[in-house]
Amino acid sequence: MITLEMGKPIAQARGEVAKSANLCDWYAEHGPAMLATEATLVENNQAVIEYRPLGAILAVMPWNFPVWQVMRGAVPILLAGNSYLLKHAPNVMGSARLLGEIFAAAGLPDGVFGWVNATNDGVSQIINDDRIAAVTVTGSVRAGKAIGARAGAALKCVLELGGSDPFIVLNDADLDEAVKAAVTGRYQNSGGVCGVETLYSRSRHCRGLHPQICRRRGSAEDGRPAR
Repeated sequence: MITLEMGKPIAQARGEVAKSANLCDWYAEHGPAMLATEATLVENNQAVIEYRPLGAILAVMPWNFPVWQVMRGAVPILLAGNSYLLKHAPNVMGSARLLGEIFAAAGLPDGVFGWVNATNDGVSQIINDDRIAAVTVTGSVRAGKAIGARAGAALKCVLELGGSDPFIVLNDADLDEAVKAAVTGRYQNSGGVCGVETLYSRSRHCRGLHPQICRRRGSAEDGRPAR
């Protein structure tokens, strides 16, 4: 489903699913201890720290990791006793539906994990619903600003916004390895990554870097992600 919807190579899609399964195993083992009541002292008086659910959480998620991006948030959110409403990217709604079926098959009660295909106006209406306690967003800076403004001061808002990690080639770098790493880092996951968005090099490699990157990129095979 991942490969069919957003074009990720099948090996990377399988790796994303395996990583998500490992996440579930980790939280199953460690989650209860993380949520356990903690005894503490406040001004020499005994007190306890309790972790209580917020309620219904709206999650606006991107297309580039359609399973992992959901699972890494949904699993701890659900474990903490909250419900989770997924608004996925429009081009990966099949993945959203499949995740809903997986949670249902695992025994999650109806209404605890849900998904919705909503427009921007629809998202605004959901945010304004009194039943929504918090919003979490992974997306562009523009999307984060818009959703943060809609959420206002009334809702807890967690934003993971666009990255622009640079790639720096120093004078003592192995040029062949640098070219390989730059092309792989920029084009992996069908380009849906936050790395190698800008490239800087010292003077020693300036002339050789660009043509080698172009040659390596030109030799890559496109359009057959299911292989």
